[in-house]
Amino acid sequence: MRYLLALCCLFTVSFCFAQKAKYQQVFYFDNNGYKVPTVDSADYIRVVSQPDSGSTLFSIVDYYRNSKPKLMGKSSTIDPATFEDQCVTYYANGRRESVFTYAGGRLLGPGYLFYPNGKLHAAITYDTVSTVPAEQNIHITSCLDTTGTTLATDGNGRYIDYNWATKTVSEEGPLKNGYPDGEWHGSYPSEKVTYADTYSNGKFVSGVSTTATGVKYTYTKRQQAPEFKGGDAAFLAYVKKKFKYPTNLPQKGTMGVLAFTVGKDGRVSNGKFLGNISPILAKQLADAVNSSPTWKPAIQNGMPVANSWIVQATFGVLPAAPKAAVKK
Repeated sequence: MRYLLALCCLFTVSFCFAQKAKYQQVFYFDNNGYKVPTVDSADYIRVVSQPDSGSTLFSIVDYYRNSKPKLMGKSSTIDPATFEDQCVTYYANGRRESVFTYAGGRLLGPGYLFYPNGKLHAAITYDTVSTVPAEQNIHITSCLDTTGTTLATDGNGRYIDYNWATKTVSEEGPLKNGYPDGEWHGSYPSEKVTYADTYSNGKFVSGVSTTATGVKYTYTKRQQAPEFKGGDAAFLAYVKKKFKYPTNLPQKGTMGVLAFTVGKDGRVSNGKFLGNISPILAKQLADAVNSSPTWKPAIQNGMPVANSWIVQATFGVLPAAPKAAVKK
């Protein structure tokens, strides 16, 4: 379920204004989805092309560093993408990883997951109800193992997922009418942690995680986001207070995103500003972000974990929008 829940958040963060494209625009990203300044520091490259004749949707193609496609889809905006219609992702070996449909940047309707060997992994339907928890918006219709053996059909049976880095089962559990039901088991090999989560008709009830040393953590929420005392608004106020605009640079307003990592201990690192500013200003903002007081760390399966976080930010005074011409 954790991979399927992650898909719910994919490509949904919006922090910039859409712009008109003339021909193509190229962006560089790391594997966390953050922009990086050069191709040498990128894990993948995004090419955004102008809409085809008769369409208002931009074409988006992401490429691995080996030049093979990573993603192909359509978007109503350039940066960030607001995906529409069918979107296909690919493994680095060129085979399909997933096929899903978006509406306004949200997953909608039927979708499919595939294994790196090309075989079908699962058929899934994303519902349109936004007032229920994310896990209840995901309806798993069928699941197969890597050999093509059916594990679940008509929403009943077992679901299984794999960690391809370790080539082990990462999570598995029973399905009832398309939803997790009963006890699911999973692991985080890099952390040497195992967990057991209990569901009832798709609703998460409780869980227990166990470390390599046998320490157990119980929880009633699978995930909790990192939190700054007073919230994101208080954090942004802190950064603006610490940020000193260089006196030798002309002041102008800019809009973008503060991106950073909140560690297990709540300390902030890897601060950066994603926006169109000079390297000097970017360094000043990064220093302000990294000087932050400690946060409450993110919680995953009852344990504190490092987490990437973003906060929308505006610095200085943005230019006023041009007034519409008045007809006389």
